[in-house]
Amino acid sequence: MLNKQKVLFLLAVFVCLHIYAQDKHFVINYYSGNKVEATQTIPWNCRGVTDSRSQKWQLEVDSIIVDKKQGIVDYKIRYILLSQCASQVSVGVNFCFDDWSADNFVFVPSIVYAGNRFDKKVMSYPPYWYNREEWRIDMPTTTTLVPSLEKYENYGKIELTTGNAATPLMAFYSPVKSKSWMIQCKQGNQWGDFGLFIEENKMEKQARFAVMSPVVREKRATGAGFDISEDQAANLHKGDVVELVFRVYEQPASSLQDMYACFLRNRKGFNPSVSDYSVMPFSEVWRVMNQLFQQDRWDETVGMYCLTKPGSNAGWNQIWQLGWVGGGQATLPILLQGDETGINRALKNLNMIFEKTQAPSGLYYAYGNGKEFKSFGFAEAFKNDETFVRSQGDFLYMAQKQFSQLKDLHKEVPVAWYNSLKRQADVFCNLWDKYGQVGQFVDVETGDICIGGSTAGAIVPAGLALASQTFGESRYLYAAEGLADKFYHEFVLKGYTTGGPAEILSTPDSESAFALFESYVTLYEVTGNRKWLVCAKDLLPVCASWVVSYDFQFPEHSIMHQINAHSTGSVWASAANKHSAPAICTWSGESLLKYYRATGDKYAIELLKDISHGVPQYISHKDRMVGNLEPGGVCERVNLSDWEGKRNVGGNLFASCAWVEVAAMLTVTQLPSIYVQKDKGFIEVFDHLNVKILDQDDEKMELQLFNSTRYDAEVKIYVETSEEACRSLYSLKDSSKVKVVHVKGNSSVIIKL
Repeated sequence: MLNKQKVLFLLAVFVCLHIYAQDKHFVINYYSGNKVEATQTIPWNCRGVTDSRSQKWQLEVDSIIVDKKQGIVDYKIRYILLSQCASQVSVGVNFCFDDWSADNFVFVPSIVYAGNRFDKKVMSYPPYWYNREEWRIDMPTTTTLVPSLEKYENYGKIELTTGNAATPLMAFYSPVKSKSWMIQCKQGNQWGDFGLFIEENKMEKQARFAVMSPVVREKRATGAGFDISEDQAANLHKGDVVELVFRVYEQPASSLQDMYACFLRNRKGFNPSVSDYSVMPFSEVWRVMNQLFQQDRWDETVGMYCLTKPGSNAGWNQIWQLGWVGGGQATLPILLQGDETGINRALKNLNMIFEKTQAPSGLYYAYGNGKEFKSFGFAEAFKNDETFVRSQGDFLYMAQKQFSQLKDLHKEVPVAWYNSLKRQADVFCNLWDKYGQVGQFVDVETGDICIGGSTAGAIVPAGLALASQTFGESRYLYAAEGLADKFYHEFVLKGYTTGGPAEILSTPDSESAFALFESYVTLYEVTGNRKWLVCAKDLLPVCASWVVSYDFQFPEHSIMHQINAHSTGSVWASAANKHSAPAICTWSGESLLKYYRATGDKYAIELLKDISHGVPQYISHKDRMVGNLEPGGVCERVNLSDWEGKRNVGGNLFASCAWVEVAAMLTVTQLPSIYVQKDKGFIEVFDHLNVKILDQDDEKMELQLFNSTRYDAEVKIYVETSEEACRSLYSLKDSSKVKVVHVKGNSSVIIKL
């Protein structure tokens, strides 16, 4: 009887899961240029067909049930041409859904969130609300022209390559049917990247998800709109085979978070990712980057670290900024690991900020040349005194981190600095009290909101939470928790965050997601309330959606191919800036380690491993130049997509990028080389080393550390028990938990813990 009930239950689940996928079929498209001229759809059970152009095809389908409980099935589809030739052709598989609703959450990692059904603003880069008449305190999420299922039109179409996505995957969640569906494919085949197409017909209540090869789009997405694609259909000859390989997931989902949880579990399980390569140890990264900063980033005449080489005639936005890409963050890694020269310069840099940049409101001028300072800007300063909330929040948070480090260095923090920073914290409290938000852009002179909405202030809860401790005032914590709650209910539960970069309107982005994650972990540290860990858990898949999950195959002519770059762990900027980058902007990911210690969530530490391990390979070194970057310089773009044209896939703007430099320096100073929980025998290696457990019992561990790089490594090993991880804060300054080991290049050592 029990078995019968079980069978009936499984059958019911099977029926429910497949009730939405009304039809799946094969498709053959013929093109004139990049426009479809003829389409042939073929029933799923058909294995041979003569198409509309009289071409004969054989179809082969292999399917394997990977996990019946999770509704996971692998497919390998082969189109074999039996005729002499087929010109200008592309083939694929369509998954069609009836009874479709525009309320369904449509998702492609790093490019499409909620179908990108947001308000749109048509303008060139860098987009911004320059016209004051457009400013709103209640500004809705507004994007540039990005691939979208249109908010107001009855028909929407998204055309992507696999290179447009951090994971080559499409998915949707249906709140009405409590279902999620997802398809994940390989990057491509001998014909290039696969195409990922989504079409929605709201009048007919239909939608189509398609995987195509070769990909032929009418238009490709660019930085602020679309351009004619350079895609080409295939000219096939008799016996040619076009193979499609993909995995389908169909699962019950009571909430959007269930869909995201499925994504988090499966994002890395289908495409290859190498994690044991070695290029440069963290200690060598620090050496070359610190050398760059001390030699080519320091301007003694004004006492500040610049974003580019002083005197290089850079535009204002490339000289000095407070936060986001900036000057108030660059000093933290120098304080953490620099020599006396660097520390003294960091102190001068901070003093310059506190003495010269505070506005009457209590906020700081966030943009300047060392002698003159303005509210904010791009190539030139904004004309209406608006400043970027994210930049302000970065400094509130990072300044307190630096105050703490200065105390550890037995350096006195001037009272004037505390008083100055408290004035800025007061502004954020006042904004919360007055508006119930902190805005995206505020008036630097008055402290009033210019443009509201978004999660541009995602790091502000972390800054205010620390301020409640720094200044002993509970109202800061009250505002921090209120703002963090608002972000959770209005953004996290909706599946995206917005407004982290200043130049993309309020398009979904990675920067605000990781900043908000930092805030939730900080709130947990300050309050001990595990509620914030739940918020972080729900946000983690959103953060992961921006991180490349596999090793993209770059074109042979590209710089990324020449340096044998492993794209896994690079972090996508936003749905508008369609490239990944070598790090989180501008964080080390330390909060992921803290979160793992508190929760044991393996996906968090795996994500951190991918991000941190990826960083060193993008840093230029005299022994391994990255393009024409100077030693210590870091490139910004890891182009998987052709948003800047096909010739730039695997290319870059090979000029050293300030924010990536700071993120890289934070990575190698805030994270250990190796993290160990000795009672569990758990080891995670962030550095470019290999570790082998030689012996282990309840009392000790014996490890062999291999350094296969040519550089001597100073290895920081953080060792604790799982119990200690749950009840203590993380600090690399804790000498009882940190063991430093020197390993020469191309050698190994054996250590006992």
